[in-house]
Amino acid sequence: MKSSYLAHGKVIIIGEHSVVYGYDALAMPIKALHIKTTVESASQMWMDTARYHGPLFEAPAEYDGLKYVVKHMQKRAGNNHPLKITYTGEIPMERGFGSSATVSLGTTRAMNQFFQLNMTEKEIMTVTNHAEMINHGKASGLDAATVNSDYLVFFNKKMGPKILQTKLGATLLIMDTGQLGNTKEAVFLVKKMLEKSDYAKKKIARLGELADLTKKAWIKHDRQAVGQIFNEAQEILHSFDLSTNKIDQLQKIALSNNALGFKLSGGGLGGITISLCDNETVAQEIASKCKDLISDYWIEEI
Repeated sequence: MKSSYLAHGKVIIIGEHSVVYGYDALAMPIKALHIKTTVESASQMWMDTARYHGPLFEAPAEYDGLKYVVKHMQKRAGNNHPLKITYTGEIPMERGFGSSATVSLGTTRAMNQFFQLNMTEKEIMTVTNHAEMINHGKASGLDAATVNSDYLVFFNKKMGPKILQTKLGATLLIMDTGQLGNTKEAVFLVKKMLEKSDYAKKKIARLGELADLTKKAWIKHDRQAVGQIFNEAQEILHSFDLSTNKIDQLQKIALSNNALGFKLSGGGLGGITISLCDNETVAQEIASKCKDLISDYWIEEI
């Protein structure tokens, strides 16, 4: 017997870090990036990923969230027979694409099918979010909600996810710096700054405000306003020491080549950047000028 589930990645448009503290955020699913989770019976507990092949419960600490999902689902099924869990597909790890949420959701859904547990959506998301808490130390639920959605997600910790089907009418260039981000470290860094500084608290509140302004501008199809918001958000994220020299270089190139706005996306300290562009031609031109600084790029109509 075998069960599989294909889950896609995500990109945070705005509100990373502030969403952890109860403010709003906006994120979008990236269907081009996905991971397939396959669960099947085996002679021993085994895990196959791009980076690890071996006994599942002996996997490194970065897989602790997945170990939790597997143990929880086996316990729920009252079945601890050995399984082989295989992950195939392409989402660069630790870049801000929600890879950990993607595999947590995929594992929960594939095991739900495998054991025929008929879990509710709420139960599935509770397991996924708990795995995310293990992975990142503190998780808002945004990643899990967006990798579980086919549409743009406007998210608040208290209210949960709301779908936004409106298109902005612009092009998004996503560039991968090739540098591993570290969400746990980034979240800790921001937390330390907030404990020490009232100025930092004002900045995080402003980041939350910018998410609300983005939603309003998005609904009006005002891409110029969204571009300006991106630039202000990047200044704030930079003030939290979440940018890198490479991200700063990409910002200069993007803005001097007709990007409407630019910011890092996700935890920071590496990972991915997003540039808002009028059209695909502008996006391709920027990507071409950044080619020596990036490991990959994607263009999405939004």
